[in-house]
Amino acid sequence: MQAIDEREGTAPPPLLPPLRRPALPPARTAVGALTTAAALAAVLLLPRLVGTTWHDVRGAVGHLGAVDVLGLLVLWVAGLCCCSKVLTASLPGLTSGRALLLNLTGSAVAGAVPLGGALGMWLNTSMLRRWSFRGRDIASFTVTSNVVDVVGKLLFVLPVLVAALAAGGLPQVPGATGWALALAATMVVMAAGTLLAGTDRGLDRLAALTAAAAALAARLRRRPGRAEVAARTRGRLLDVRTAVGERLRSAWRPLMTAVLAYVGLQALLAVLCLHLAGVRLPVVTLLAAFAVDRVVSAVPITPSGAGFAEAAACAVLVGAGGDPRHVLAGVLLYRLFLVVLEVPVGGVLLGGWLLAGRAVPARTASALAVARGGLR
Repeated sequence: MQAIDEREGTAPPPLLPPLRRPALPPARTAVGALTTAAALAAVLLLPRLVGTTWHDVRGAVGHLGAVDVLGLLVLWVAGLCCCSKVLTASLPGLTSGRALLLNLTGSAVAGAVPLGGALGMWLNTSMLRRWSFRGRDIASFTVTSNVVDVVGKLLFVLPVLVAALAAGGLPQVPGATGWALALAATMVVMAAGTLLAGTDRGLDRLAALTAAAAALAARLRRRPGRAEVAARTRGRLLDVRTAVGERLRSAWRPLMTAVLAYVGLQALLAVLCLHLAGVRLPVVTLLAAFAVDRVVSAVPITPSGAGFAEAAACAVLVGAGGDPRHVLAGVLLYRLFLVVLEVPVGGVLLGGWLLAGRAVPARTASALAVARGGLR
């Protein structure tokens, strides 16, 4: 309990709550270490899988000058600014600076930790709470920004892959039919879930499924029954759906413009990296490789699909006739900007934010001490 000032009879204002660290079970930590090791091993084995050496890869990008690197950095920063526009349009009251901080810190965690998407979401939620946003606003922001991100990627990936197939810009990869069917099935499930959430009857079914999933835990521990869980879950889902619907209806133009510009700038960055590395293939093939990279990166096998995404993009480009050393050099170069660079930059910003958060309670306590001393 807080001490009561004897002279004033009032309690001092509460300090900002400390940022609690998520508890990671040993099993999850072990799985994270194994997947990180697998990602590093996959990246190290890429030259042998593609048919080149690390020496040849370094030689393919050794001619890059300061102007080339600066131009790629400008594109990278422009893409981040477009992404921050998506976030500010998803949450009224969020500034561009804070949106950029959310993007970089969340991406740093997601890119450095296996299955880090959930941890990055927890971190962003904690930051938004520190900035005095409410739970309903945070939930609608999370759903809106993720839905817009997925829709923007699909609007880019699907036409590019169709155009590449029609133009003969994709190689005949073994098992391509199976992968295409799996991707189509995943899209159908996502679309069905979206349609269910958009109707009252579907919302009831989603709430019932959520309650059924929690039935086992309810039996093992003293928790509310299935009917109560379903009713409470439906209320929360309905509240979030209403907020998301209002945001999409009022801001769909800036949201779609920003997300399409973001994905487009990422694609342009990838094409330029491949071109600077010496890959001489049709642009539609380069875009198809980037699209495949984005799809594989979404699979949470390793952090940001490390190892697997590069291998998939290289398979497309080498299969289409690209030189293995130039292909691997270009793929690693654009992955450096899209994924790797965000980890140290976001880590530094996260460290600064944590230090600033600790300094605020200290300054508040110091000010209270000074004020109390002045009253005596």
